[in-house]
Amino acid sequence: MAKATGRLSVFAGAGDLVPHTIAAALAAGYKVQVLALVPRPDITDVKVIDAKLDNPLGIIWSLKVFRTTKIVMAGGIDLSDSAREGLIRFANGSAEKSEAAPAVPVGDAALSALASVLKKMTGADLIGVHELAPDLLAPAGPIGGPALSNLDIATFALQTARAIGALDIGQAAVVSGRRVIAVEDIGGTDALIKRVGELRAQGLAGDGSSPLILAKAMKPQQPGFVDLPAFGPMTVENCARAGIAAIVVEAGRSLLLQRAELVQAATRLGISVHGVALRDD
Repeated sequence: MAKATGRLSVFAGAGDLVPHTIAAALAAGYKVQVLALVPRPDITDVKVIDAKLDNPLGIIWSLKVFRTTKIVMAGGIDLSDSAREGLIRFANGSAEKSEAAPAVPVGDAALSALASVLKKMTGADLIGVHELAPDLLAPAGPIGGPALSNLDIATFALQTARAIGALDIGQAAVVSGRRVIAVEDIGGTDALIKRVGELRAQGLAGDGSSPLILAKAMKPQQPGFVDLPAFGPMTVENCARAGIAAIVVEAGRSLLLQRAELVQAATRLGISVHGVALRDD
């Protein structure tokens, strides 16, 4: 396979996906710079620029100076309503607040519209992490741990997660049988898992015959270059502490980080990890 000759800027949030992305880009032959949206002192093998979402023109300048041809987004970030409003104003061609027509905060999927603005101002195309590292995509079928006993319930869990995503609330849900226990909100997946553990400790969930299942699916309205669901061994560890017995991922649209360690953790802790492909309706 021929090496890439482009110049890739990585918008980097928190988490282990970022170093995976950088390594894959370098292996593909890209020249890489990182625009760090959160502190990333761990990244030392490429140039790192502190990027501030409240200074979008500074970000555009960094992209242009680097002569960026491709942009990829990796890792999680927390956006306040103020930050969202600023991005909306920027996407609409205004950097100033307006009392007459104030920006209205929007969800994560709607923010993907900024891609067209970046393309127009820099000429760079946005690509997904999976385009750099297709080996990270979750397969359909058993991935780690014991086999799932009820694939119908696993599919129901994943469909529930997709329904939550369609409302642009979150990407994940926890079910027990066909009972929805909790769904992801702005706090993220780790907060969801912790909340389920607290509900279980209070005797409100997880003491019946149906195991607790965590499912995470891509929001149906989001493009593939934005925030694909990602799982790693820490997710397995957190689920074990919360009493969640299984993790269902959307095959072909979820990323598995540190797969060998994830499988080892699933086997050691008895957590089922399974990939399910959902049809597009």
